[in-house]
Amino acid sequence: MKKIIIPIFMLLPLMTTQAQTVLTEEQQLEQAQKQLEAAKKALEVAKIKAQAAKLKAQADSINAASAKAEAEAKKAEAKKGNSTEPEPVVVKEPTTSTTGWAIPVAVAAKPKEAAKPANKLANGTTAKVDMKYLAGAITYNDENKIEFTLDTDANGKTAKQIYDIVLKYMSELTQNEQNIASRVALVNEAEHIIANTMDEWLVFSQSFISLDRTEFKYQLVARISDNHLNLSLGRIIYNYEEGRSTGFKEPAEEVISDKIALNKKQNDLAKIFGKFRRCTIDRKDQIFAELATLVKQ
Repeated sequence: MKKIIIPIFMLLPLMTTQAQTVLTEEQQLEQAQKQLEAAKKALEVAKIKAQAAKLKAQADSINAASAKAEAEAKKAEAKKGNSTEPEPVVVKEPTTSTTGWAIPVAVAAKPKEAAKPANKLANGTTAKVDMKYLAGAITYNDENKIEFTLDTDANGKTAKQIYDIVLKYMSELTQNEQNIASRVALVNEAEHIIANTMDEWLVFSQSFISLDRTEFKYQLVARISDNHLNLSLGRIIYNYEEGRSTGFKEPAEEVISDKIALNKKQNDLAKIFGKFRRCTIDRKDQIFAELATLVKQ
C-alpha cells in the first residue's frame, strides 16, 4: 500500500500543471479575440507608417521640383541681365537718289508709348462716372449758349423722304408720357425745316413715396437736305421745384456747365447739379440715336 501511495504523490504536481495548461472554451475565445485585436492594431500601425512614408516621398518630390524651378528662374534672370542683344532697328531708305545697290541706313526704332487707361483723364485723375458726362460733353453755339447738334447721313434718301420721317417722329415726341406742353411750333416743307418747342418732365428718381424731377424746356430744330439731317437741341431752361425754397428757374449755362455740374477735379458729377447734367445728356442721346436710326433705315 505504501508503495502505491508514494508514486501517486509524485504524480500530483504533474497532474496539477497539466490541468492548469488546459484552457476552457471561453478562455480560448478570449485569447483569440485579444490576438485578433493585437493583429488589427499592428496592421493599422503598418498602414499609418506606409502612408507617412508616401507623404514624405511626395513632399520630397515637390520640394525638389520647386528648388529646380527656382534655380532655373534665377539662371534665366541672370542671363537676361547679361544680355547684349541689339535694339530693334528699322530700315531707312537713303535720302539721295541712287541708280544701283545701296546700303540702307539703320536707325533705332522708337519705343511704343503705353496706352492710357480708358478712364484716365488728361489731368491725371481717374473718371468716377462714364466719360460721356465729363469735360467735352457740353457744346456751345456761336452765341456761347449750350447747344447739342447731330449731323448724320440718311442712306441716300431725298430731303422729302427725310422730312416726312423726322416730322412724324417729332410729332410723336410731343405726345410722350412725360409731356407737359410740347408742340410742333413751325414747319417749312419747302426748305425742309421743322421746329419743336419742347416742355416735358425730366425725371431724376421716382419711388412710391417720392418723385424728384424738373420741368425741362428746350427747342428742337431739324434742318434737312438730300441724304443729310442736321438736328439741334438748345435754348434749355430748367424749372425745378417751383414754389419751394429749394426751387429755381435757370438756363442750362447756369446748371449743367463744366464749372457748375462737375467737381473740382473734373472727374465726377457735382452733388447738386450733376443729376441735371446726367439726365440732360441721356435725353439728348436718346433723341439723337432714335432719329439717326430712323433716317438710316
